[in-house]
Amino acid sequence: VEERHKRAIVNLWSPVTDKVEFVYTPSITRGRWTKNVWNLPFNGVSVAMGGITIEEIVQDEGLRRLADIVMDETISVANADLKARGEDIFGYLGDAEKKEMWNLSDNMGPYKTSTMLDLKNRKPMEVKYLFRKAVDRANHLNVPVPHLETLVMQIEAFQRFHSLY
Repeated sequence: VEERHKRAIVNLWSPVTDKVEFVYTPSITRGRWTKNVWNLPFNGVSVAMGGITIEEIVQDEGLRRLADIVMDETISVANADLKARGEDIFGYLGDAEKKEMWNLSDNMGPYKTSTMLDLKNRKPMEVKYLFRKAVDRANHLNVPVPHLETLVMQIEAFQRFHSLY
């Protein structure tokens, strides 16, 4: 049944795959967490530092270490969430996803994250759905994410101080 569903979804997207990258995942929850392995540390550090690029993060020893720790925390809460939802252990996130995110980040150059652009342009940021929900889920599952939570508190403060709602 899953192979049939996969083919149907791939066929649905096939007319635009030459314009838009399409990757099939059998678990939307896993797909979201995989995306967050990059989004949470890099959007988070970028904004918490007042709006810096990915290149600045990966080239700074301390910020690179912080992003790495937040990736680990994200993977921990992701796997706890996947387990709580009954996902197959073979679908858990780990070193392969982390390595992929570092390879991507190390080659981005002075890329500006969407949240950083929102901050710089004083537009509303995706604080609740991108950041706060991940921390709330971690707290609900009793997964410590102290570095991620600190970043989120800083970002929420930027949001309050600049009325970016």
